[in-house]
Amino acid sequence: MLKLWSEFWEDTKMGTSGLTLADLPNIFIMIGALVALFVMLVILLRNMEVIGIVGEGREDAWSRTMPPPRLLMQRVHIPFTFKIQENAPIGYSGVNCCVSSTVRYWHASWWGAPVRELHRTLWGSLADILSSSQLKFTKSGPHDEGPMRLSTVEPLQLGPPPRTCYPLVVILARDLKDIGELRPDDTVALVSVVHIRDEQCPLPSAVIAQYLKQANGHLSCLKQLYVTGECGEETEGYTEGSEHGDVALCCVCAAQPLSRALLPCRHACLCARCLPKLDKCPICRSAITSYFCIRNEEEPLSELKQQQRFPFNRRLFNLFHYH
Repeated sequence: MLKLWSEFWEDTKMGTSGLTLADLPNIFIMIGALVALFVMLVILLRNMEVIGIVGEGREDAWSRTMPPPRLLMQRVHIPFTFKIQENAPIGYSGVNCCVSSTVRYWHASWWGAPVRELHRTLWGSLADILSSSQLKFTKSGPHDEGPMRLSTVEPLQLGPPPRTCYPLVVILARDLKDIGELRPDDTVALVSVVHIRDEQCPLPSAVIAQYLKQANGHLSCLKQLYVTGECGEETEGYTEGSEHGDVALCCVCAAQPLSRALLPCRHACLCARCLPKLDKCPICRSAITSYFCIRNEEEPLSELKQQQRFPFNRRLFNLFHYH
């Protein structure tokens, strides 16, 4: 009786769905096939750039869901240059630097400048900076790049980091007689902050920050761009022998001159055509949050036209895309 009841219960339970115990291996095989198909799909989507579906292997890229915003920059003329001489000894006893100017200017060095006092001085007007009791200015005329020796009389003891004083601050400022016809965004002063290596702070000696003082009173921090060459390596010059002349080429296509600087990494490495294809910097792999143009070049194709040509939802690809 118990055996018959057990067979009846199994037949009833399996018979309601039309399945039997003999069908279970086939079900497991189907589930395994579906899992393998899903894994293959993920691998395919992660390697689309390699097999040429999107990226460099495709003539037109998939449209981006949200392109990085373009920042409008204003070109500013800087009449001064300041840099530390390479392969020259540098210390608290003296600093060898190179300076050039296209206008008459005043220059001063501030050794052991307190950070708070320095910024309070810089936010004043040009007349306030030139009349500061902390600075002793020397007048010079316009000249090409030439050497300049900066030295201090008293030895500095800045103590261990974090410090409240900069080792050296160099200020190059226009003469007050030459600022009457300047535009509001013209540069009236260049401020360079120099770190000097010592036993308590072994970081290499270098210019760690530069600020621009404009005629309208604004103070801006001058940031360096990292320009890449044709092979994707950081170079100081530009590539030669191209049809575009002596200009650096895009590190992705190596055919068009680079015209886009990426933020926040500040790598200038892409052209206008390759920028919409990427969401990360090809040099450092950091996310592209915005960009600005360093050449006068028109946009290759508006985002609206790209979305009309490629209406496929990019979010699915962003989910599995290889980064």
